[in-house]
Amino acid sequence: MRRLASWLPEWASPWAAAGFVVVLVALYALPLVVVLDPYTHGILTQTFMFVAAALAWNWLGGYVGQISFGHAAMFGVGGFVTARLLLSTDLPFFAAWVVGGLVAGVYGLLWGHPTLRLRGPYFAIATIGVGEATRLVATFWSSFTGGSSGISLPIPSGDFKQALYWYALYFMAAVVLLSYYLRKSRIGLGLLAIKGDVDAAGDVGVSATFYQDVVLVLSGIVVGISGGFYASFFSFIEPSDMFGFERSISLVLMGVIGGIGTILGAALGAVVYVILQENLIASYPDLYLGLYGLLLVAVILFEPLGLSGLLMRGARLVGYRPGAGVAAGGIGGAAATEATGGAPEEEPTLEEARP
Repeated sequence: MRRLASWLPEWASPWAAAGFVVVLVALYALPLVVVLDPYTHGILTQTFMFVAAALAWNWLGGYVGQISFGHAAMFGVGGFVTARLLLSTDLPFFAAWVVGGLVAGVYGLLWGHPTLRLRGPYFAIATIGVGEATRLVATFWSSFTGGSSGISLPIPSGDFKQALYWYALYFMAAVVLLSYYLRKSRIGLGLLAIKGDVDAAGDVGVSATFYQDVVLVLSGIVVGISGGFYASFFSFIEPSDMFGFERSISLVLMGVIGGIGTILGAALGAVVYVILQENLIASYPDLYLGLYGLLLVAVILFEPLGLSGLLMRGARLVGYRPGAGVAAGGIGGAAATEATGGAPEEEPTLEEARP
């Protein structure tokens, strides 16, 4: 393990890196050693994509503490820009995803720069308005989005569908690494300072406007790429699905179910969400949103740190007492400390984090 640590940057944990590589290799090899039916293959592909989107939402909702109900706007922009590029140009699909993500990031900055000055419920309400306004504009902009009829893309071949599994896995892996880097970098420390007390952070030289804008752009790019991937996977998109309030709520649910502010929690929340979505829509098509709401209330009331908190409590029962930073997936805090029964982890200062 010491040899592995010598190859890693200072902010990386050798044990986390080893576990990440093992999981990644296992997921990569899974379709090669096990014959997956098309349904299971598709579920896994969607799960990887939604893990990446949930982690990107977590950068704003967990690291900064700004709960956004408007990320569907970036998801939809990325999806429709990607679809139009694939239909009108000869760009490779992955290049179209990146362009769609960049456009989504710029769009996120346009509405986020003024609204991020708001805090708490005021920001959340503003993002609801942004998301709904974007959906209405997209619905009536039929020349670009196809209106209520949507846009159909060429149905991909079986080989392309199979390849999307690995593309989604690579994408998820890149976003996990970026999440960990953001948390351990000077930017992450600045975001935590803003989350704790935006005025105090400004007093010590942390620019709340700059840091929040950077994180929102990065989050918008990743969510926009996810939207483009979604369009390529399903070969059909329409505004009410891509821009709908349900899409934004789903990202919030993934964070809350898994544990807001945690890397592991966002990933676990996305896995649970995809499984629940597939089963609830099939069994209770008219009630599944209400069931999501009940699940959200239950998690908030009984386990604020979500599934990651439950895992840490289970680990404590068998004698393992991780530090607060481990429990929270790299985010120290009161909830993590309560889950582990330990003392709060001391965070490095901004001066210590300077490269």
